[in-house]
Amino acid sequence: MPIRKYLVTAGYLFLLLLSLGLLGYGWTMRQFETAQVAFRHGDNTQALEAYRRAEMPFQKLPWLAKLFKEEYAQVNFNQVAILYHQKQNQEALEKLEHLPAHLPTLAENGDYGFWMGNLLFRQATESKDPETSLNALKAALSEYQKGLAAKPEDWDLKFDYELVRAIFAKQDRSQEKQQQKVKSIIDKMRPQDPSQQQMAPEKRG
Repeated sequence: MPIRKYLVTAGYLFLLLLSLGLLGYGWTMRQFETAQVAFRHGDNTQALEAYRRAEMPFQKLPWLAKLFKEEYAQVNFNQVAILYHQKQNQEALEKLEHLPAHLPTLAENGDYGFWMGNLLFRQATESKDPETSLNALKAALSEYQKGLAAKPEDWDLKFDYELVRAIFAKQDRSQEKQQQKVKSIIDKMRPQDPSQQQMAPEKRG
């Protein structure tokens, strides 16, 4: 019967697609495990290559990121960690900025806040422009705050957040001290007795 043949054909097609999907997932997981082992042993070059291979299915089929959220996040965050330690800051930053395009919830992830904060903090310390440094430092503090909202017990995030807060607190104290110093100088220059004030000499023409 035509309907029966159609159902049988559709069933076989579904099984074929499922098998291909499972094979692809198995291959991805093998790459992921290879990368994890290399990462734990400090072989960052091999780990980075394996993580990039494991990321390929997510690049070709972006919807997989929503299906395998944890794997997608770890594959990418571990790459960012390696790039960060290799001081490939721009590549690490671009990878982080691109992640929410496939999985928007990652922007609120604790690890996202940690690594984005670290990259912005490094940008602040390396920049020779005071305004750029200040803006990057403010952005880093904001990222650490978002990260802590997602992972309040993460001690690395807590440490980095408090470090940046301490920098701003020191800056505020320094500015306040400078203002007080200027005020003290002005007060000393100002005559206490109004009768002692002298008029400025007229301009001779």
